[in-house]
Amino acid sequence: MHPTQHQAEKKQILITGATGYIGRKLKQRLLNRSDLKLRLLVRDPTRISAAARQGVETIKGDTFDQGALQNALTGIDTAFYLIHSMGSKGDYASKDRLSAANFRAAAEAAKVKKIVYLGGLGEREDASEHLLSRIETGEILSPNTPSGPHTLWLRAGVILGAGSASFNIIQDLARKLPLMITPKWVTTKTQPIAVDDVLRYLEASIDLDLQENLQVDIGTDITNFKGLMRQAAKSMGLKRWLLPLPFFSPRLSSYWLVFITKVPFSIASALVDGLKSETIATNNNAAKYFPAIHPMSMQQAFEKALRETAME
Repeated sequence: MHPTQHQAEKKQILITGATGYIGRKLKQRLLNRSDLKLRLLVRDPTRISAAARQGVETIKGDTFDQGALQNALTGIDTAFYLIHSMGSKGDYASKDRLSAANFRAAAEAAKVKKIVYLGGLGEREDASEHLLSRIETGEILSPNTPSGPHTLWLRAGVILGAGSASFNIIQDLARKLPLMITPKWVTTKTQPIAVDDVLRYLEASIDLDLQENLQVDIGTDITNFKGLMRQAAKSMGLKRWLLPLPFFSPRLSSYWLVFITKVPFSIASALVDGLKSETIATNNNAAKYFPAIHPMSMQQAFEKALRETAME
């Protein structure tokens, strides 16, 4: 086969948010596939390692730069939207809405086949401010129109993996506090997932033939924050006690997290705020559309993350 012919048959993939936690890991994973051609849209290309830059096409810019967005989306089969402004200054919700609207319009103009968006579990009715912003982003990226790319909206809860903000907080708290005074939201239901499983769903999305917009909720065992803490302690061989207090406000909880862990206040407050909302799967589409993926248990996810943290 002629090399240029072979090159033309490769699926063209765009990753946005490629310097974030999930974006970095997805980029590394997809670099192993010879049938894909990767393109990254990044504000600062120097944050991509020299070795990774060899195997990808890098476009400098962001979703507020129409020219860069147009260049990034031209000829793309699957575009991964892994952007959110949590932790940024100012009105992040309106930034997120504008970013998603720009991306959707440019993807339509470029005739992109499919958008894959990773959002959060949870329902609009009782969503925190941060979670509501993620829901709005998903809605903007998957309008009910016959034209344009179909959007696969993956929704995940707490992501457990070495280096993830949620895992770092849970690990820090379990390690440092034998007795923990906690807010009453520690009993709110949540459904965590291992980072490796999130990546498996993202990668498998490339090969999924979408006929319409699709929302796929992903996760493993249903638990709560107390259950996450207990599993973390057990996996580390520690005994921990939690004492819920009704007057422990979310704001106080955020300061407390910053004091105990190394997480910035903006991230801590968004995570704490999110823990007040129930974040569990409301559809069975993961099993229906990705039958080959069987998510690891919460215990396996914690133990793998702890092993990888120890190796770093």
